[in-house]
Amino acid sequence: MTVVQAAGVRKHLGGREIVRGLDLELGQGRAFALLGPNGAGKTTTVRLLTGLLQPDAGQVSLFGQSVTPQSTDALRQRIGVQTDTNVYENLSVQDNLRLWGDFYGMSRTAANARIGALLDGFGLSQRAASLAGELSKGMRQKIAVARALLHEPELLFLDEPTAGLDPEASEELIGQLQELIAATGTTLILCTHQLHGLEALCQDVGILAGGLLVASGAVADLVAERWPGSALHLEVAREDSEAAAGVLEATPGVTSRASAADRGHFAVQSEDLATQDRLVASLTAAGVRVRGLHPQQYGMRDLYFAVLDEHRATQTEEVAR
Repeated sequence: MTVVQAAGVRKHLGGREIVRGLDLELGQGRAFALLGPNGAGKTTTVRLLTGLLQPDAGQVSLFGQSVTPQSTDALRQRIGVQTDTNVYENLSVQDNLRLWGDFYGMSRTAANARIGALLDGFGLSQRAASLAGELSKGMRQKIAVARALLHEPELLFLDEPTAGLDPEASEELIGQLQELIAATGTTLILCTHQLHGLEALCQDVGILAGGLLVASGAVADLVAERWPGSALHLEVAREDSEAAAGVLEATPGVTSRASAADRGHFAVQSEDLATQDRLVASLTAAGVRVRGLHPQQYGMRDLYFAVLDEHRATQTEEVAR
């Protein structure tokens, strides 16, 4: 089932187009990382997808139903949203969550059981009676995420959920989200510019730049499309760098890029294993002393920076013209 769909969505704020023709489709039980630098349009995109903002053009649908002012109240019962760490500082941790249970129409019995499970999962059971204002930023962040999970939503939006968390707490949260998706089929949209740990959680990615979704799809497919064949790191003796560059250029099925910072190192793409064998033979025949040839694995982080660098280069060329 398609859970989230956006078609041609545009939004102007303050006289500037923040979201520029967003097209997006996300299926049930998928974890989608919406990435981009600050100001790329991530938060505005979430507000459009959740009905907090209405698009100037295009259409958003959740669970096959158009998001309109008339439908948003019913749809929000099926989604959870964490966009900040604001909590009621003069209420206890438990009462913060009970209040949101009331907002969601949960019975007190169901809310208390769910609150207990969430506080235990986030390691906050011992602080249930503490005023939220007495807690650290990281603990308040956990309360905000727990609040979004309280009513067991079918669709979950998290905006920088690991901000303020130490590395151990971040790993724990990512693990909990993995378990949630596996157990319930919840669909997750996670907005962030912090890439650590996302590979294990998110199968799909969208990269925003200047309000444009410049790449979107399954991470594995996007990586394979950008870096087909086998990726290698080649290291040769520094004094053999020029000879190695010549061999690399002359070998069919091989593309390479020399390291600007470290002489003797090359990023190499080859079509297949047979091509690699020919390359090694050619290097040896040319007298190049090979110090190492290591397979390289590209992932979400590599994809993110490559896509942004390509987009910036394109924008610079267009300005120059």
